[in-house]
Formats: sequence, C-alpha cells, structure tokens
Amino acid sequence: MAGKRSRSSHFPQSHGRERGSPPPSARSLAHVDPEVASALKAIQRLHETSLAELMDTEEERAAVAELNREALDVPAMARLRDLVAFVATGRPGTQTGNLKPTEVAAAAAALGLSDALSGKLRSMDDMPRLAHVFHWAVAAGFVAKRGTKVVAGPHAPDLEHDPVSAWLTAATTLLDHGLLDGFRRGWRKTYVELLDAEVGGLLAAILEAGGAAPRSEIEESAWEHVALGYGYDVDDHDERRNVMRLAGSMVAQLADIGIVTCDDGIVALTRLGSILAMAAAMAGEDE
Repeated sequence: MAGKRSRSSHFPQSHGRERGSPPPSARSLAHVDPEVASALKAIQRLHETSLAELMDTEEERAAVAELNREALDVPAMARLRDLVAFVATGRPGTQTGNLKPTEVAAAAAALGLSDALSGKLRSMDDMPRLAHVFHWAVAAGFVAKRGTKVVAGPHAPDLEHDPVSAWLTAATTLLDHGLLDGFRRGWRKTYVELLDAEVGGLLAAILEAGGAAPRSEIEESAWEHVALGYGYDVDDHDERRNVMRLAGSMVAQLADIGIVTCDDGIVALTRLGSILAMAAAMAGEDE
C-alpha cells in the first residue's frame, strides 16, 4: 500500500532544472570540457559557416566532426528529421496544432513507426509512438503550427546544419518534460513523475562512477527509492516489477536519444551524454 512520500532517498537526487525553464544552450554547457567547449561555442556562433572555417586547429575540427557524427547517428534525431521533412512547408493541421487524422498514417509511414489500432483512427493520439515524436518536436521548436497548417519550426534548420545544438535542444526538452511522463500517455503510477525528476541526478551519479554503471543497479536503486518514498514493502514483488520495468524504459529512452549506450547490461554515458551529466553534476554542486 502506498503511503506519503519521504524526503530521504537512496536514488541519486535530481540536479536538473525546473520543468518549463528553457533548455541550456550549447554555450552554457561548453565549459564542462575544454575540447568540447571550443567545438560547441564555434557551432553556436554561426550556423551557416562551414565547420572548417570556424575551427582553428585540426584537433578542434576533428572534435566538431566527431560530435556532429554522434548527434546525426542518434535514432531519435533521425525520426525528428524525418518528421520535419514530412511536414516541410505545410500539412493540414487541427485547431489544436496536431496533424489531421488524414495525415497521421502517412506521417507514421514516413517515420517508420507503426501502432496497432483497436478501432477507427480518430486523432493522432491514437498512434502514441507518432504522437510522442510529434509533441516532442513541437516543444523543441522543430515543428510549429502556422494558421491551419503544421510546418517546420524555427529550430528545424539546426537538425541538418547544427546537429549538436539540435541534439542539445531535443535532449534537454525531453528531460524537462519528463523522460517517462512527457509526450506520452498510459503511465498510471504516481511515482512516474518522481522517477522523471531524478534523471539528472542519475546521469551525474553515472558520471561520478566513471561513466558507466550496471543496468541492474540502476533498476534496483529506482525500486529502493520508490519503496522508501512511497512506503512500499521492499518485498512487494508486483510493485517492484512495475518499477523495474519503468527503470528499464528510462534506460531505453536515454539510449534512444543518445545519452547512454547499454551493452551487456552496462549503461555507459556517450560523449554527448557526458556533457549533460557534467552540467547536472555542476548544478548539484551549486545547490
């Protein structure tokens, strides 16, 4: 039986920003690593200038190229680019700014997404995987509503011309809205938002552990945190199974956006993910 939340926690405390605040720019995160700093600041200065013109040394150009390659290879970023390409200069939209049902199936096909429908397609939210990407793209400024149409948003060019900046925007937007709870429906447990709030602390803890941690430890820590915070018996196998499933989903989404990799049960920060983890760690030190 769930009780009142406790303030104590065995799960890493969140060092992230309040939800709704603007995502940090590449410039605000640049100082976390000297080599990354030069690359991010240069990318931020001029989007239309070639990387070769922005960099002073071969080492800096190589650092930029590697970061951009990593950002371009992120699976979630590919879907965001495909969505922007689909809406392009305009697709019919609803009054609330969603795609009209007549466009939904085509959009899902363009993104390589499929959702089993139990009945007639009434709205975009009947295809939750597509809806997740769409609402995320809107929040990040990659897609926007213009009159009765859905069009490419103000940050859409960054997806092609400034991949690292686009990735930072996408990643921080997702974490701000909630890794589990943001842009999706169906989670009914009250502790989902609690787990979402701890993602920044989790990344900082992985960084402190040397950049990698066993997935089993992350899942077990999540369960201990929820059990302590909500008064569950630690031997409540049903709730433990639910929390472990949610923790596994968290890891999967962190991997999908390129913050971590997960191989052989080990969750490791990527180079891009280390930027966010270092920012989270520094924010925690400032508190």
